[in-house]
Amino acid sequence: MMYEAGSQAKDTPGLEDYLAAIRQRKWLILICAALGLGLAVLFTLSRQPTFEAAAKVLVNPTNVGSIDARLVNPTLEREREVVDSEAVARLVSAELGLTTSPLLLLRDLEVVFVDNSDTLELLYQSTDAAEAQQIVNSFAEQYVAQRIGESNDLDNSEIDSIQAEVDRLQIEIDSLQAEIDQTVRSQAAASAAGNTEQAIALSLSATELRTSRNALRNSQNAQQNSLQTATIARDTRTSPAEVLERAAIPTSPVGFSDNILRAAGLVLGLGGGVALAFVLHRLDRTARDSADVELALGTSVLASIPSFGMAHRNGSAAIVMLAGGRSARVQRAREAFRRLRSSLQFLGTTREADTFLITSARPAEGKSTTVANLAIALAQGETKVCLVNADLRRPTIEKVLGISGQQQGLSDWLVDQTITNIMVSVQGTPGLVVVPSGTLPTNPGELLATGRISTLIDELSTQFDIVLVDAPPVLNIADASSIAPAVDGTIIVVDSSRTDTDTLLRVRSEIDRAGGNVVGAILNRDDSDTGRSVLRKDRYAYEKVGASRATQ
Repeated sequence: MMYEAGSQAKDTPGLEDYLAAIRQRKWLILICAALGLGLAVLFTLSRQPTFEAAAKVLVNPTNVGSIDARLVNPTLEREREVVDSEAVARLVSAELGLTTSPLLLLRDLEVVFVDNSDTLELLYQSTDAAEAQQIVNSFAEQYVAQRIGESNDLDNSEIDSIQAEVDRLQIEIDSLQAEIDQTVRSQAAASAAGNTEQAIALSLSATELRTSRNALRNSQNAQQNSLQTATIARDTRTSPAEVLERAAIPTSPVGFSDNILRAAGLVLGLGGGVALAFVLHRLDRTARDSADVELALGTSVLASIPSFGMAHRNGSAAIVMLAGGRSARVQRAREAFRRLRSSLQFLGTTREADTFLITSARPAEGKSTTVANLAIALAQGETKVCLVNADLRRPTIEKVLGISGQQQGLSDWLVDQTITNIMVSVQGTPGLVVVPSGTLPTNPGELLATGRISTLIDELSTQFDIVLVDAPPVLNIADASSIAPAVDGTIIVVDSSRTDTDTLLRVRSEIDRAGGNVVGAILNRDDSDTGRSVLRKDRYAYEKVGASRATQ
């Protein structure tokens, strides 16, 4: 019978389940409690007490940043960044003669806003209470001094500019006055000599010079008024920042006390022990054997693939169908893929199917490695195979088969069906052709949902004996569900160490809902017979023969 959602797959644990778990695994719970308490004791004994000192500064309106020298309200976020800047930290370090770098000082400084006010609170933590007080007070003072300095610099710059203009006007006034005096003397001399026309002309010139001089004096008076106003504004302006509250030496460390931490460790240990006991008590729902998979998916397991071992886990080394070596584990894996090849060929004959989607429930269950080895096994059996990498998000086939990632592929064809050079032959494996994923698209889900891939699969099925499509996991994204209706059958790769039966029920439901047809499963990383076969005297002798020939 199949697993049925809502009954066995979704039963809710009751109080009796928890009590049974506690009774049966009470020693485990006690060990976890002791471990939690012990870790808490070790932590409290090894930790250094940390003290936190706090100071507050008030940020007032300032002329800094104003276009017309008017006071503007400060932006607290900007002021917080100023306090928490490396420039202020360098001033603090220099003032206190610290050897600590400014960046390390800033690591232990926190600047926060005081609600509904223009106040910043500075918090500094250190293992030395007096040092925490000195540093946080220095940060507050250096920030205030810097902000006052900025305001004074701006005022003084304006005053100096006005004073320079007053001095310049005075020089021009003095120059005009000298000309007026000279003109008046020349006029008196002309009058004494009886030169009336020259005397009249000099009188007019003197009048014009006096007019210019008076205009300059008016401008100078205006500038002097501005100078007086700027000076008064500078001398009477409220300080742009001030220390509201200096930090005192903290008397108690921050954080929880040792007793609270030890009690928390004991409680957490007990809770963790109870949770672990209950988890172990619950029925293991992992699909560890073929029977579990067949019950959940309602289809047969085509083959069980054992683990390859650490040396053949990643990259091209995972292609055990092309790897040499005498490892019995690898030999068993090769034979498993050959059995899988036979099962797939039989499946294709009985169901008249030649296009298959290979997918899994979740990532990292070995689907790409499985489909790559299966494709090679089929090609080694003189079957013309086309492997389509439809995983447009995290393509793996190209890496394990050693195909250049710069090739045009499926994504390019889905965008432009006039592209023809998307098939790549696999070196060393005649009869196997790969359609790489192509350029990583920004909208892989939308490209696969258009249905154009169905046209490509139909064309490939006329050129090859079998077409295998590597698709992303079913439960993470909808890509596999979009492709499933375009193939003759869907094969689910199941990780025997992590995939549970509830997950397989969801996978089957997703494929059925999309209009696909689950025709088989592959039980991956199945080591259920490995331990027994190692101890058996009649261990599979053909493995030894095959391994020895592989090294000749």
